[in-house]
Amino acid sequence: MRIVGLSGSIATGKSTVTTLLRQRKVVVIDCDEIAKQVVAKGQWGYRRVVAAFGTGILTGEGEVDREKLGRLVFADREARVKLNTATHLPVGVAILQRVLWHWLTCCWLVVIDMPLLFETGAYHLTSPRVLVACDNDIQVERLVKRDRCSREEAEAKIRAQMPLEAKRQLADYVIDNSGTLPQLHSQVFAMLKSISSGAVWQGMVSSPLSLTLLLGMLWRVWK
Repeated sequence: MRIVGLSGSIATGKSTVTTLLRQRKVVVIDCDEIAKQVVAKGQWGYRRVVAAFGTGILTGEGEVDREKLGRLVFADREARVKLNTATHLPVGVAILQRVLWHWLTCCWLVVIDMPLLFETGAYHLTSPRVLVACDNDIQVERLVKRDRCSREEAEAKIRAQMPLEAKRQLADYVIDNSGTLPQLHSQVFAMLKSISSGAVWQGMVSSPLSLTLLLGMLWRVWK
């Protein structure tokens, strides 16, 4: 199995890329969705977050107030570290479970869509690593439009993240989403064609079914 790491930065268009990949029947593991699931009421991650921040970050129904928590960690680096400490282990276990399931079902290619792929060092566990980037002015404009915020607020949100240039140095593929949608399509499909080369054979060789068949053949020869 080939495990591809996919990341970007705020408002660079990573979600559009994952949509295009899914349209090509590529398995995408969405870490944002997993993060929401692990902090749902009653879950292991929920208990860790409440232990770290107290009940003040809960709604009246006892769920984690994601907006309140988001505002808290955006303004406080120590709070971000505390949140990451509380959630990364539950999220990591959930990702591992999904990867294992896809391996057992003989899936040859899995893309892990992880916003903090480079920040957490998780990129060491994926190959290749794909970054979705765009020009800074375009990124700011998209963020202003999406979040209905001022340009200054958008720039502050971007500065709070790891710089795109630093991520570029760690990526194997960089998809530039500064242009048109057809241009993005072309880059995504070219990247997919490139990473698919040899991945089917690799998946066939490493799948549990193939390993079982190979062991069976060797057993018959040795008998």
